[in-house]
Amino acid sequence: MAANLQRDELHGIHMTEEAFERLISVESPYRYELIDGVVYDMTGSTPEHSAISSNVEGLLREQLGRSGPCRTHRDQYVAIPGKPPVVPDVVLTCDLADWDKDKRLKPFMIQSPLIVVEVLSPSTERYDRTEKFARYMRCPTLEVYILVSQDEQHMEVYRRSTGWKQERFSADQTIKLEQLDLDLPVGSIYEGVI
Repeated sequence: MAANLQRDELHGIHMTEEAFERLISVESPYRYELIDGVVYDMTGSTPEHSAISSNVEGLLREQLGRSGPCRTHRDQYVAIPGKPPVVPDVVLTCDLADWDKDKRLKPFMIQSPLIVVEVLSPSTERYDRTEKFARYMRCPTLEVYILVSQDEQHMEVYRRSTGWKQERFSADQTIKLEQLDLDLPVGSIYEGVI
């Protein structure tokens, strides 16, 4: 997610976790995150950031099809056990309760993320690599965390099965996601962007 999180230029509002939960319980076009007791509006991004997120979601959706239980979502809250929810750029879930109208959380939050993708922005990269990653790791269903550069054809993959060890991928490589037999060709992620 994109936002201005530079510590010397804080543009957030101090808020308690309870107040934050109330704020996000109302349907809104804005996406907020609570970081160190400060709420930031995470809405909006660069054209490159948006295009890369769309490409990732499109590639995953194309391979998943529309008939199975797995779905991709963009800019939706993910419930984090014991911590405030966060908003990834793309999340893939295979839990029917995450998209079935009668079973999903209200307010809507993904409760069983399997794969999470974050497109790195200069202002949020440190947060995405540290605090946000730590929050996602609290989700027992999360198997893969992917960080995508928006400035060069470079992606990093972290898998629960390897103890979250970093794997690096560049332009001519393909990321294999064995959980669902998915492929993410790095060049296709950046098609029309870089």
